[in-house]
Amino acid sequence: MRQSVKTIAIIIAANLFTLGLAQSAGAGVISTEAAIEMQDRTARIERINSVLARDSVQSQMIRLGVQPDVAAARIASLSDSELQQLEARMDELPAGADSALTVLGIVLLVLLVLELVGVTDVFKSF
Repeated sequence: MRQSVKTIAIIIAANLFTLGLAQSAGAGVISTEAAIEMQDRTARIERINSVLARDSVQSQMIRLGVQPDVAAARIASLSDSELQQLEARMDELPAGADSALTVLGIVLLVLLVLELVGVTDVFKSF
């Protein structure tokens, strides 16, 4: 009996000692502005990464010697103001060859439909 009480006392002492070593989680209240800024930053990074994920952009980056995964890591480390500037520059830049091919495809599709309906005779001369 005495031995079991001693064993239980040692187990309880060990548990109390390890309980003191446990890390407690700290949580704080963040302001609404801070939460909105975090969401805006995340949305900007996602928009920029979606542009960088395009095949044409990635092939251009590789041709210029920039690895796409390194570029994504650098974008994640940009400050908020740098992200805003980059996003503004991306909006100003031309869309590139993807949009030109899309417009060409739509024009050819419209001409084909008009030819099939009989409105035009565009392909008759070919």
